[in-house]
Amino acid sequence: MFTPPFFNKILCLILFSSICFVGLAQQSGLPATPNTKPHTLVFKMKPDYELLSYSLEEIKNILAPIKPVYLKQKFPNATPQPFLKPGEVDLALIYELEYSPGITFNKVKALLLGAGVVTYVEQLNIPEILKMPNDPLADSLSGTQYYLKTIKAYKAWDVQRGDSTIVIGVLDTGINLNHEDLKNKIKYNYADPINGLDDDKDGYVDNFYGWDMADNDNNPTADVNAHGTLVSGIVAAEANNGKGIAGVAFNCKILPIKVFASKAKGSFAGYEAIVYAADHGCKVINLSWGTPGLNSAYEQDIINYAVINKNVVVVAAAGNTAGDFDFYPASYDNVISVTSVDGSDNRVKSHTYSNKIDVVAPGAGVWSTVGSNTRYAAGHGTSFASPQVAGAAALLSKQFPHYTARQIAEQLRITADNIYQKPANTPFQERLGRGRINIFRALTETNAISVRNIENQFNKGNSLVAGDTLTISGTFSNLLAPTANLQVTLSCTSPYVTILQPRFEAGSITTAQSVTNTTQPFVVYLSPDTPLNTVLNFRYGYSDGAYTDYQYFKIAANPDYLTINVNTLGVTITSKGNIGYNGLNFEQGDGVFYKKGNPILAEGGLMVGISPSRVSDNIRNQVMESDNNYYQLAPVRFLPNPDFADIAAQGVIQDSFPSAKAAGVHISHRAYAWKDEPNHKFVLLEYKITNNTLSPFENLYAGMFTDWDIDGAFRNVADWDSVHQMGYTYNVDRRNVYAGIKLLSDFTATHYAIDNLYGPNANITLSDGFSDAKKYRALANPAHKNRKAGLNGIGNDVSAVTGARIPYLAPGE
Repeated sequence: MFTPPFFNKILCLILFSSICFVGLAQQSGLPATPNTKPHTLVFKMKPDYELLSYSLEEIKNILAPIKPVYLKQKFPNATPQPFLKPGEVDLALIYELEYSPGITFNKVKALLLGAGVVTYVEQLNIPEILKMPNDPLADSLSGTQYYLKTIKAYKAWDVQRGDSTIVIGVLDTGINLNHEDLKNKIKYNYADPINGLDDDKDGYVDNFYGWDMADNDNNPTADVNAHGTLVSGIVAAEANNGKGIAGVAFNCKILPIKVFASKAKGSFAGYEAIVYAADHGCKVINLSWGTPGLNSAYEQDIINYAVINKNVVVVAAAGNTAGDFDFYPASYDNVISVTSVDGSDNRVKSHTYSNKIDVVAPGAGVWSTVGSNTRYAAGHGTSFASPQVAGAAALLSKQFPHYTARQIAEQLRITADNIYQKPANTPFQERLGRGRINIFRALTETNAISVRNIENQFNKGNSLVAGDTLTISGTFSNLLAPTANLQVTLSCTSPYVTILQPRFEAGSITTAQSVTNTTQPFVVYLSPDTPLNTVLNFRYGYSDGAYTDYQYFKIAANPDYLTINVNTLGVTITSKGNIGYNGLNFEQGDGVFYKKGNPILAEGGLMVGISPSRVSDNIRNQVMESDNNYYQLAPVRFLPNPDFADIAAQGVIQDSFPSAKAAGVHISHRAYAWKDEPNHKFVLLEYKITNNTLSPFENLYAGMFTDWDIDGAFRNVADWDSVHQMGYTYNVDRRNVYAGIKLLSDFTATHYAIDNLYGPNANITLSDGFSDAKKYRALANPAHKNRKAGLNGIGNDVSAVTGARIPYLAPGE
């Protein structure tokens, strides 16, 4: 019998999971927040094709109580891909959901993640067009296309002019189909003429000119917004026709795809358009739009589908807001990120710079097609630097047909001209990419080396805390010419970081080969003084003779949560009283998991109440958002060399008293775990609760809320074991996995089993929120009442509150 050596004024709970249920009594500076599409989200199913139909039905059942407006496959024409190459994406697993306005995104996200069958749930981002052009100019065209000379287009055209087999997708506001410099450069779809039929059977009727993804029709004509027409002219305005200007891609074609809506019922469809362009033969895609600071797994999936599945080069503008920050889609992996310079190669002061920039191109006074059929104007912004790079990528695709999309991107990047000797650029070292593109060099320098880090593995996972020593094993891929004596060095400018092992001698790497420094990892020490939630910016430096290059990556350090995974049960402990995740923020924490499997807890944490109106917690509330009543006095941290357990962690929190809704408590909390049998299937949680008010507490209630989702959410049953003072949950279809909370203290136990979605009318449910009154009722419930949930054994989405009644607690006790 395992007995913790604690006095009885401490609330002790044991969190367990077992493969066989037997005798468990013993165990800043960014622009405004991006816009998102209202009441709409995307999620991606886990790729288990044998269970996919069952899992989708489970999702539908879980969502039934919230009555979704619709649930549909995001890309209905996508073919399932059971066998994927590294980096490829299966679009058939992605779904879109619209939910009712009265329901929060966090509630729906919690329901979906709780099912255990989805990999991410995200809102749909609505980017902005980066810059509108100036009014059309009426003066002579002589000398206005200065940028062609700057990027060495004239010399490049002596080497390669492309042809109509190379198509650039222009995903923008649409174009003027009748402009004198564009009408002959459109890749018309002669397999589907305008006749009201889907002649080519691609799912789009009469997509002869391209497609309007935003309004879902076959007319990609620009409305009053001329942005897309300007971008199109820069890419591929007709050359040698005695009119107007010449596009960078010379003989290549464009496919116009409208992604910004003109109709009231339309909506932004940039990422759907990326799939359309990749599936309809584009070799290059230009994206002159974006959003600051929003990193989306869904959007990265779409980029990877185009680049890796379909071998398409993706180019994006890096943003027009002065400052050092990430801008998306430009900052995603596998995208060429482009910011701008002026005609003298000086940085444009109003435009974005960052370590994620790959190259620059002229973005001030860039002359192009606009408006009516014979009009031209100057555009200003990274919107008009990006299409120059897209046009260059098209020429390279023709010149090097055996190159992959990533090789094309690297050839453009590595052959750019150095512009850091310019006084205006000197303060922005390595934040303007490799330099300004030089298309001639990109077409002719075939011995360039380019090594890229494609993956990092850390011995500390996401729990790198102050005082830790971190080892980093990086995988480095050589995309272009072979290396002979490659050396990789790791550095970081943070004063809190010491690099103990900074070098990796990679040596000779052939083209398309990758190496990993597993036997010679980088070693990093993090100072004990590191502030909480610090983001560390690391730099890889590459050198091999005349070849030098760099690459940056970031690590979140010293988070206010950590994961205990020394035995079969892994548990994230947070600094706000939660377990599993930091409230409903599923990006902060690893969850609760058994034998390194899928998370089995959607939400969990400590609740303390002294009345129906005074409950402190960080659990979902009546509007399905985290209550956030606690703040940390000391972040949760591992204890060095604990003699009571194999691993231990501790932290201190306090509620928001004297707020009228707070209980008024100060809480020291610890967690303990053991490696070996018989104590290897549980984690012990200790809460020392102090009365932080001037009045005594009579009948203080404290307990753990746990929303278990074992093998999904919908088929669970919650129950109470009175002999062992334990609340537990299991899946009715798999009776060999049990999880729950056992009270170890000598207080009177309390317990309430909850049907989250529906159940007996008199009982608590969570489908309409979890108010303080409901929380207090659950905390104060005698353990023998409301002891079971799960629709009389059929199974449901269930949760439970397991805790104790503390009859008296004096001020300061």
